Amino acid sequence: MMKKDLFLKVIGVLYLIWGVASVMNTIFGNTGLAPILWMSYIGMFLLGIGILRRDSFLIASQINILAIPYLLWTIDFFYALINGVTLFNIVDYFFVPGPLIGKIIGLQHLVTIPISLYAIYLIGLKRKDAWKLSFVQLVIVFFATLLLTSPDSNVNCVFETCTNFDFGVYYPLEWFVSYFLMVLITGFLVGWVGGKR
Repeated sequence: MMKKDLFLKVIGVLYLIWGVASVMNTIFGNTGLAPILWMSYIGMFLLGIGILRRDSFLIASQINILAIPYLLWTIDFFYALINGVTLFNIVDYFFVPGPLIGKIIGLQHLVTIPISLYAIYLIGLKRKDAWKLSFVQLVIVFFATLLLTSPDSNVNCVFETCTNFDFGVYYPLEWFVSYFLMVLITGFLVGWVGGKR
């Protein structure tokens, strides 16, 4: 029990520190304040809070949003490591010269979902409707990003796709349908796995 509590405290604090480091890197990296709205940064803060509060509902809501994009990031990352080029053009930025802190922050994509799922396993999933909070967060972040950022930064890929594929429909509709489907699929799987405990 003590080991479990210590693990959750350390991981919760780590994600809060990772979130602060991400924001500070953005502010001091001459990229302006717009990238603070990246769902990855918001997700790290909310995961840290959720883990420290033992709030599996909040943790699950972030997993719903981040799991499939992070899976695609991870596939693209390892494909680029092995082949020297990216598969989806998602991680191109990671392999260009730049500050080491940015690379370290970027590596959180590899470990966040497994650690978050393990945290839910330790805490226990009490509700299976975290997709509702995920949907609300997506709507708020989409419109905040649209209003407060520019197409040049393409934060959260709200202006155009961040990959080398799209479905050829009105892009905001594509963005919402894609994200809502990802949330529903992940929410179902997390709820199913959580229900097996």
